[in-house]
Amino acid sequence: MLASNSANIADLVRDNPAAISAYLTESFAENDASKAQKALSAVMKAQNVQILARDAGLRRDALYRTFGGRIDPQLSRILKLLDAMNVRLSVVPGPDGSDTVAGRLSEAFARADPADAILGLSEVVKSQNVSALALKLKIMRTTVYKTFGGTVDPTLSRVLNLFAALQVTSKFVTIEPKATPPRPKLGRPKKPGRATVAKKKRTPDSLAGL
Repeated sequence: MLASNSANIADLVRDNPAAISAYLTESFAENDASKAQKALSAVMKAQNVQILARDAGLRRDALYRTFGGRIDPQLSRILKLLDAMNVRLSVVPGPDGSDTVAGRLSEAFARADPADAILGLSEVVKSQNVSALALKLKIMRTTVYKTFGGTVDPTLSRVLNLFAALQVTSKFVTIEPKATPPRPKLGRPKKPGRATVAKKKRTPDSLAGL
């Protein structure tokens, strides 16, 4: 199992969307927010973080802060991270879960814009008996509406608690790689040669007499 092979996980998931998908699917299987958070941190740190931040549309320090393992990341940033790694979140029903609910959630997460995904998640929640759902989540009914009303960016722990209440779980799949700018070359740029330096030192005034 990938999750038990933590010593080599970085080598397994580096630039490998299929391995990332398998590892995250295994780590998210129990809807355990702590385990899922650690898995996201592991796959983030295994990549070229500078390039990953660029492709996710986030600052490098924001990427480390969000997925460093200490805070509960918001859904929109998770979706941006996954997209940058050519991975997508889908949802499958548990033993007593609903195929319809899982399908609706998968459609929501398949949307390119995180805002659309958040809105789709809200639609799924509002289609349920919200009072009964609030009891399962052990939060107030008003908190359910506030968290999943479509205007708040829910955190990973809230989303996974919802999945547990709906008896569904996460499944990660690979997506078609997007065209991205080439990676910058490693190392410092070469120093200009003497001829180049001499040429740069010539000014229009020094060339006037030539």
